[in-house]
Amino acid sequence: MTEKRTSIKERSIYVYVPTNKMADRWKRLAKKSGLSISQYVLNIVENHIGDESMAASQGNLDKRLGELEGQNSQLRSENLALSKRVKMLDILTDRYEEDLKNSRNRQLQDEGSFEGDREYEPKLTKLLKERDIVKEHELLDLLHIDPGDAASVRAINQQLDNLFSYGLVKRGKGGLVWIR
Repeated sequence: MTEKRTSIKERSIYVYVPTNKMADRWKRLAKKSGLSISQYVLNIVENHIGDESMAASQGNLDKRLGELEGQNSQLRSENLALSKRVKMLDILTDRYEEDLKNSRNRQLQDEGSFEGDREYEPKLTKLLKERDIVKEHELLDLLHIDPGDAASVRAINQQLDNLFSYGLVKRGKGGLVWIR
């Protein structure tokens, strides 16, 4: 079978490039390749169409990109929800620690009226046990207690007084010493 001859006009395809800059670039690349602009564009299009695996691969890449964008969006939403949850848990933890501190402070301040076991600040006993010497002027900083928090300072002083009276802590050279 012979192919019917058609006119150039019937075989012409017009391509309008979005910018002059792009058109100039294509013409420059065609000239550099030693081809007319028509031959250059024809070669590029045919190479792209002819490589079916490349087209299929591009389709797979586009599909995968869409999936990844969906996953990214989902992970961002989850991250936001988890960030809100962490913030809420931090607030609750701060409140709990404040309530616990106030409870311990009340126990140690109510000498005459409090009955039962008194719970000492674990950070205080741990600090005294772990260090050879704790300088008294550094104690509040090491326990992260604000010197302006009078109730906490009184509670720590009361705990220290009790530890002194039980013979568990003594004043040594340079500071407080846990007696082992």
